[in-house]
Amino acid sequence: MKFRGKMIDPNCIKQFIGILGCMTKLGKSCILRITTTDLYFIVRESQTISASPLIWCALDEGHFFSEFGMEGLSTADNEIYLEFVAENIARTLSALKVSGTAKSVKIKLTKKLSSPCLTFEIDLPSGTNHSRLVVHDIPVNLIPRRLWNDYLEPEAMDPDVSVHLPQLRLMKSIVERMKNLANMATVHVTSEGLLTLTVETDAVSVTSHFDNLHVEKKKEEEASVTIELKRLSNFLGHEQLNPQKVVCDVLQSKLMHLNFLSDCYTLQYFLPGINHQ
Repeated sequence: MKFRGKMIDPNCIKQFIGILGCMTKLGKSCILRITTTDLYFIVRESQTISASPLIWCALDEGHFFSEFGMEGLSTADNEIYLEFVAENIARTLSALKVSGTAKSVKIKLTKKLSSPCLTFEIDLPSGTNHSRLVVHDIPVNLIPRRLWNDYLEPEAMDPDVSVHLPQLRLMKSIVERMKNLANMATVHVTSEGLLTLTVETDAVSVTSHFDNLHVEKKKEEEASVTIELKRLSNFLGHEQLNPQKVVCDVLQSKLMHLNFLSDCYTLQYFLPGINHQ
C-alpha cells in the first residue's frame, strides 16, 4: 500500500490543520480512510457504537492536494484504512500552526523501524533563500480488510426537524455559560425556525432562544433532544473551519446531528440523546 500527498496552497494547509485539529480534540483515536478521490477522518469515542458520538469527515482530494497518489490494498479494494492516536499528532499540528507560512506539506505512508507511519514533511522558510524541512512520524496501525465495514459512512438520517444553526461563536458563548450551571441541556427545534437551549437545575431554569432560522426540513412540527453540553461545546469551538452553513438535525429524544457543509469538505457530528428521567 502506498500514499503520498502534497499541499502548497496556504489556505488549504490552514483548513487541513483546522479539520485535523478538530478530529484529534474530539476523540482519543482517529481512523484515516484514503481513496482515490477523498480522504475520510472517522472518530469513535469507543469501540462500541451503541452510545458513542461519531464524527465523520470527508475531504475532497482535488481541493486540498496539488499532488496525490495512492495504491490501496488491492485492485478490487483500492483503499487504505489506518488508525492513529490523537495525541501523537498534536506536536505536528503545533509545528504547522507556529509556522503559519509553510511553503508545502507532504504526507506519506512510510515504514520506520518496525512500524508503519504517517510521515509529515513540512517545508518552512528559514529567513534566507534556503528552506528548513521539519519531519514528523506518526505511528499508525493498518486496519485489516475484515474490519473495514466497521467504518462505513453513516446512513442518511431522516430527522423530525432540520434547521441551520445561528452564528457558531454566539452559540458557543451561550453553551459555555450554561456549562457552569449543568451538564446537560435540552435542544428544541420547531418547523417555524425556532431553536431553544434549556438547562434546568433544582435552583434555576435558563432558556436561550434563536429564531428566524432557515428550515431545511420539517417532517414534524417540533422535536427535542437532551444532550451533553461539554460535547456540544467542544464541537462548536471549531468555527475557524469556516463552513458555508451548519445544519442541525434533531430526531426526537434520540439524536442531534450537526453537519458542517463546505464546497471541499463535510463534517458530521452525532450527539446521542441522554435519557435524563
